[in-house]
Amino acid sequence: MYATVTSKGQITLPAKARRALGLRSGQKVAIHIGENSLTIDAPGDIIALRALVREQAEQAGTWGNVPTAGDGWSQRAKDYSADR
Repeated sequence: MYATVTSKGQITLPAKARRALGLRSGQKVAIHIGENSLTIDAPGDIIALRALVREQAEQAGTWGNVPTAGDGWSQRAKDYSADR
């Protein structure tokens, strides 16, 4: 299956893929970035999604880290906005 990336960076998942994962309109999914691939996981419910997000954040060492003005976060946000 193929999908096209729009100018906004969006893709539409083919109906066959949505049905295979049981996806509904507005449902949140987890996206994992591989070397040359994306993997889409459809957690069964919000509790499973929260557990998945926490696990990934703990693996990345970012769980519990809240950006503050003193850590350069504000400047990075401005730089990001300027690049768009």
